[in-house]
Amino acid sequence: MALNPYDTPRGRIRSGVETTRRQFLLIMGTLAAVGATIFGGIESVNFLFPGATNEAPAKFKTNTTLPAVTFDGLTGGVSGGKAKNAPAVVSITADRVSIVLDDTGIYAVSLICTHLGCTPNYVTDVTTGTGTNTSSPTVTQHYTNEQGHTTFNGWACPCHGSRYFIDSTNFYGPAPRPMDWVSIEVSPDGFFVIDRKSIVAYRQPGDTTPPQWRLDVTTKQPNGKTYGV
Repeated sequence: MALNPYDTPRGRIRSGVETTRRQFLLIMGTLAAVGATIFGGIESVNFLFPGATNEAPAKFKTNTTLPAVTFDGLTGGVSGGKAKNAPAVVSITADRVSIVLDDTGIYAVSLICTHLGCTPNYVTDVTTGTGTNTSSPTVTQHYTNEQGHTTFNGWACPCHGSRYFIDSTNFYGPAPRPMDWVSIEVSPDGFFVIDRKSIVAYRQPGDTTPPQWRLDVTTKQPNGKTYGV
């Protein structure tokens, strides 16, 4: 009569090991099956609902924002190729954009501080406390398209004190370069369409050249003078 190898002490140990191994593989297989079922169920549920994001769209129309800015409201109409209204700034802070009207047209500044990405605030006197010589040519060149201005308006970052002239040129604080200008158009119903992904003026650190891009108030079309893009 043949001997059962598992009746020996060594055989019983081996039998126990093999049993434990089978149990382990069974448990792992069961967990894998359960995980695959759960994952598949989640994906099936997600398929029933459209993907959504809470981020504001890069392209938006000013009738869906506050303030709701129109071309006629900003310019006051056009006469002799010029806007009837004086130079003005409308900040749409929620969408991080400012619309600027000056003597040569309209442009939009992306309100993203080039230091750490905070949202600068529009101020009517941006040079106070900076020690800036407002009579120097390096300052006045940024306001040549705002004839008759009484203060040096611009943007002040509330985070670390960076300051920008009205054409978004940085001149004080840690901001390394000017803020960008983005595309702005007039829609058929008279509102503005702004595309924050479409940059029309981009300047490197140290570049203080005032961009010439403008939305012409007579034709309501861009003049095509992009800078640095």
